[in-house]
Amino acid sequence: MKVVLSVLMMLFVQDDLYKEGVAQLEAKHYDEAEAAFRQILEADASSSPAFEGLARVDIGRKDYDKALEDATKSVELNGDNADAHYVLGVVYAYREDFKNAAPSLEKALSLNPDNSYAHYQLGLVQYKLKRFDQTVVHFEKFLQLMPDAPEAPQVRSILKTVSE
Repeated sequence: MKVVLSVLMMLFVQDDLYKEGVAQLEAKHYDEAEAAFRQILEADASSSPAFEGLARVDIGRKDYDKALEDATKSVELNGDNADAHYVLGVVYAYREDFKNAAPSLEKALSLNPDNSYAHYQLGLVQYKLKRFDQTVVHFEKFLQLMPDAPEAPQVRSILKTVSE
């Protein structure tokens, strides 16, 4: 019974640390976010969400090589982690490797079809690849999910150019 309680406590602590890391990341406090994600890894070196969080920190710091390493590790540890595939796709897109970005974002959407920003990113990637039919599909879904998003005017503008 004590072992089960210890495991449960560890999971709650890791969840709190992950939430803290995400909050720090959103505030652009990259050092604090990194510290939270690394603390999770000290307790569990196979934490896919912690590596996904580190990849997001790396993206914020524009260290796309490190982001690729961390996002890849996250996917390797848990191939069913939609956020890990999303982050990996975003990293590839920032590296302008659109041919690898597309399958990662598609996988993210297969695991979580309502991830609005995965639709947005995949729409951008498909636009760069000149796959305009797919651009339309993903941008329309993005607008359906988030019609008032800050990116909505840009999306509508691109939709006009590819629909003409």
